Parts: sequence; C-alpha cells; structure tokens
Amino acid sequence: MKQLHVEQLAQIRKAEVEFGDLTLLVGPQASGKSVFLQLFKLVKDHGPITKTLKRYGYSYEPGATENADDPLLTLMFGEGMGAIWRKESRVKPDGNTVDLTALRKGNGKDQESVFFVPAQRVLTLDQGRPRSYESFAALDPFVVKSFSEHLRRLMEKGLGGQDNQLFPIKSRLKEVLRDRIDDSIFHGATVTQEVHDLKKRIVINAGGATLPYMAWSAGQREFMPLLFSLYWLMPSAGSARRKGVDWVVIEEPEMGLHPQAIQSVLLICLELMHRGYKVVISTHSPLLLEAAWAIRTLQDNKGTPEALFELFDLSNSPGMRDVFGAVLSDKVVRSFYFEPGEKGVSTRDISSLDPFSEDDSIADWGGITEFSSRASDVISRLMQEADE
Repeated sequence: MKQLHVEQLAQIRKAEVEFGDLTLLVGPQASGKSVFLQLFKLVKDHGPITKTLKRYGYSYEPGATENADDPLLTLMFGEGMGAIWRKESRVKPDGNTVDLTALRKGNGKDQESVFFVPAQRVLTLDQGRPRSYESFAALDPFVVKSFSEHLRRLMEKGLGGQDNQLFPIKSRLKEVLRDRIDDSIFHGATVTQEVHDLKKRIVINAGGATLPYMAWSAGQREFMPLLFSLYWLMPSAGSARRKGVDWVVIEEPEMGLHPQAIQSVLLICLELMHRGYKVVISTHSPLLLEAAWAIRTLQDNKGTPEALFELFDLSNSPGMRDVFGAVLSDKVVRSFYFEPGEKGVSTRDISSLDPFSEDDSIADWGGITEFSSRASDVISRLMQEADE
C-alpha cells in the first residue's frame, strides 16, 4: 500500500497519508492517529485478524450484538468504537474503495504483514510476564491483545540467550545499538528470566540486586515489550528480516523515555528501514521530527553518513555506515499532521518540516514546536526592549 485515504470515520473528516520508508504522524491527543493506524492494520491484515477472532470464538458478523454497533469494529478498535464507520465513510487504499463486508470476508492469508506495537504496550506485562490473548477483556482493542500474545509465544519458545539472559545478547542487534540501549536505558544492568512461584518472569539485575517488574523505572517498563518485538523483527545481528512482514507500526515510542533513550529507539527504526521494513510512527516527540528534518535536509544537500554519526554522537562503524548510507541514498521520510477542525480532523502533509515556511503547520511541525517558538519570540522581544 502506498497511500490510504479515509473520509468521515470516527473523528476523521478527511485523512490522506502517502507512506514513505519512514512515516511520522503527529497531532494532539484524540485527533485520530491511533484510529487511522488500526484501520491501516485492519485493511492490510483483515484475513489473519478475522481468522484470529474465529480461533478465539468471537462472532463478528452483523447482528451479533443487540445494538447497532458493528461487531468487527468493536473487536478491532475496542468497546464503544463499533459505530465509527458510518454510511458516509469512505476508505480507499491506493484509490480502491473497501467496505466492511469485504473486510469481514478476509483475504485468505494467514501471515500478518503489519507488526503493530500499540501505545498500551505496558499493559502486556503482568508482574514481568507477557499476558495471553484471553487474559484481556473481550472488547479490549485487537492490536493490544494480539501484540501481548505474540510476546507470550516468543517467551515460551525461548527468546533469551545463555543463562536465560534477555539483554544484552551478542547475537541480537548490532553492538552499537546494544551499547546505546545499555547507556540510555539499562545502565549496565542485565535482563533475565527467572522462575518465581513456579512461573517464569522477567527481572532486571542491577548492582547485585534482582529487581522485579514493579521496581523497574517507567521507561524500562515501556521499553521492554518494544525490545522483545525488535528481537523478533531482527532475528540476527546481520541484516535479516521476517519473511512476509513488510510494515512496522509503533505508537508513541517516546513514552516514558529520556531524550537519549528516544535517540536509541530512532537508531533502531533506521536499522529496521535498512532491513527493508517500512516504519510508521505516531509521536508527540520533537526529537523524532528533528531527526526527520535533519535526514531530509541531508538528503537534499547530498549529506554523507559522517553527518549522521555526528548527529547521533556515534563512533564510525561499518554496520551503522551501511545503515546511514542507505537512509541518505534511497529512503523516503514523510510527516503528516492530524489537524483538528470544527468539522473534524483533516491531515496536512508537512514533510518538508521547513522551519521558515509561511505555513504554520509546517513551520511548527504540527504544533510540536509552537510553544518553544513562541517562548523564543517572547524572550527575544523582551531582551530587545531591555537593551533599548
């Protein structure tokens, strides 16, 4: 899919996103970013999704509920979301209209092509143990339950390395990425599995102490499910990827993380792009937009990998040189603003991210830098007045 066009769905009046190798979606809370991304997942993977629902005994045909809510929408988006697709709604992937009838039929595929990391990922770990699909409420969003079940199966199959160590593992991720994650998130600690109450759980070992789930920092709790996802998406420290998986969607990867840790996540996203995945991110982080602006500017001005080594404060290494070279030479970076209005949300293509643009949506990066720009103007004016 190169483009998804949506009209009159939930709070979205009109949204049109043309995807790049890295696509950033920005906008205030409740502006439809998550609805749009879950819809993207449903359009791409309705076959595997409907098969999963059947396997767990859910009925998603019209009339399965007493009210007018559509059961497939309720099961996909969560309780209270069953009426977001109205008569006037239009959903067009690459210009081809699809409807709920077609999505209910499935597409005969078993393999999901979109790996979706939801914003609610912290809910997938219960005392350091990934939760099963059926441990969630029946009407919790599909992407949360599916993601958690995926992590649980990974743990069952033996995700760890020697001595049940989960981080760091030499065969997982490039050394430079492991080092950045360690420096920004774990600070020399190791992550392992141990048996507690006859069940395996994930713990952090720091300074000779074993820290259970509730003793982790908020950032560590947010990052851990993402880390295990990356292990699966990047099965070796080389350039391998998962067959059949083309897209990686990550909602708000910055949650709970220090800016240095967000840089580590961004480096991992560049690695995912280098391996051939298309990455779509919803974010409120100016750091991610700054990186997108820097990459596009370097591309336009024939920048070299050395500039990205300097940007990310990294020592030159062959592996990351390949990643940076690929990003600068043939990867497309796009950004879209979900802009609320009186008649609903519409999208704006702000991919240039030109801080000198006359369009405020572009110059302020979808409102993300609006306050800092205003603060700079206020302080600058006050200092000029003081000099006078």
